Amino acid sequence: MLVIQPTGPSCQYQVAPAPILTLDSLSELRGLLGRVVTHPDDLESNPNILDFGQGFRPLDARFSGSGNNFGPLDKNTLWGTSLYYSLERGYFLFKNLDASADLTAWVPNLRDTLIVQNAKLRTVSDRNIFYSDNAAYLQIDSSQGSKDYFLAFPNNEITKIPLGFNAGVMIHEFTHMVTQYFFHSKRSQAGRELNDSSTNVLNAFDEGNSDYFAFLATRDPRFFHCSFPDGTDRDLSHNKVLTAAQASSIRTSIDFDAHTTGAVWASVQYQIGELIGHEENGKSLVRFLMNLASCTGLSSSSAQVTFATLRNCHLQALGNRNSNQIQQIYQNAFSAAGGM
Repeated sequence: MLVIQPTGPSCQYQVAPAPILTLDSLSELRGLLGRVVTHPDDLESNPNILDFGQGFRPLDARFSGSGNNFGPLDKNTLWGTSLYYSLERGYFLFKNLDASADLTAWVPNLRDTLIVQNAKLRTVSDRNIFYSDNAAYLQIDSSQGSKDYFLAFPNNEITKIPLGFNAGVMIHEFTHMVTQYFFHSKRSQAGRELNDSSTNVLNAFDEGNSDYFAFLATRDPRFFHCSFPDGTDRDLSHNKVLTAAQASSIRTSIDFDAHTTGAVWASVQYQIGELIGHEENGKSLVRFLMNLASCTGLSSSSAQVTFATLRNCHLQALGNRNSNQIQQIYQNAFSAAGGM
């Protein structure tokens, strides 16, 4: 299948053949990881849209070819196929790092996930304007259970690689789904509430961890800058430290930016990967995620979560391998947080 995919470490993308292994129906772009669909309305204009999954339509996908060789006939089909392919890369990334991280064992309705192409959603700051380029993972809880969505928005206002075409961005969003089922769902089932500081630390970790797994899939530490070359520094290969202002915002929730603070966590993971090997670090982080609820104490009692908590959970998942060097990397990055 022809899809848009990264071909090098320097924001090089091209349309090239790649196998898509989990599709049940090519014409409907439906398979193990869900269905590619569209919706004519603003997704928030009616609560039934997201709460009950109403009004979504299959993508009008058009292909040419035969046997195992197919190619999209138009841009929408190419985009939809590439969206599914990027999420499939995320799925196999986790499954291959640890067989117990296969999401089919964690998500009871994985095939019902909706991958919404050309999603319409108004911005929070201006209700008259729709997002024109963005990507997101959402889990909606309703009386009918949890529903999972990946949203890819129209891409008419970006001069570089649109986020929906950026494999790193979509795998970042897939990692949010993994974290939701490995950690947040366990915490919610236990009925544990978090204070603002713990919530901010975990949100920053979630964003940074998602950046690191996106790097593992693409091997491009600058994947985010492929779409936003002049944006906030999300290049994982740039060592970053938590600033005093960021540490204060974690505690006070004023002007807290989970992506900027998360970039510090992603930088730390990149440094650890350079030290012990990125695949080895990736495997440790999968173990870390699967045991995070119990390690933080949130599965059984209320607890204060700090970066020191997360560091200790990571060291535990690593089996304390290179413990002194890794602790120093964490200390260098998060010393502004005081007790981390």
